[in-house]
Amino acid sequence: MIVQASLAPGDRLPSERELAETLSISRASVREALRALSFLGIVETRHGGGTFLCEQDRHRYIEILSEFIVTKQTKASDIVDMLRLLERLAFSEVEPTPERVKLLEANLANDREFRQQLILGLGNELFIRIWSEVNRFYDGTDAGELYTIEERTQLLEMWRKVRMPE
Repeated sequence: MIVQASLAPGDRLPSERELAETLSISRASVREALRALSFLGIVETRHGGGTFLCEQDRHRYIEILSEFIVTKQTKASDIVDMLRLLERLAFSEVEPTPERVKLLEANLANDREFRQQLILGLGNELFIRIWSEVNRFYDGTDAGELYTIEERTQLLEMWRKVRMPE
């Protein structure tokens, strides 16, 4: 409804009564939804003034969603697998120019820097943001390096052989 009404940050949302009528739901449901949106930082309710749309970074929603997707029950192995999938996808999409190969070689000893340089090579802000969120959860596992130095060397060599321009 926010998108359909083309509301911008700072705009006032319709009253609870209007929202309930428009959405054909109870005012209690509207109130609960507004509380959830307020908790997430999407709207701000001002006592006696109404509810207003907050300023949002477009990619902030990925962070919000990730908090719901990755729960305490999420296994560390699932986070590791997801991160590896994202990074292997990046290897298949990033063109291994001589400059990029040198950059990865320079960071071969540092697992995090090596992986980050690979991801930044995509230049896709949304992908980078998703990777960053999964990587943040990975950092919380205290699992250490995702790839050994041997694995990083192997990945770089395979990438170089498969995609390197002649």
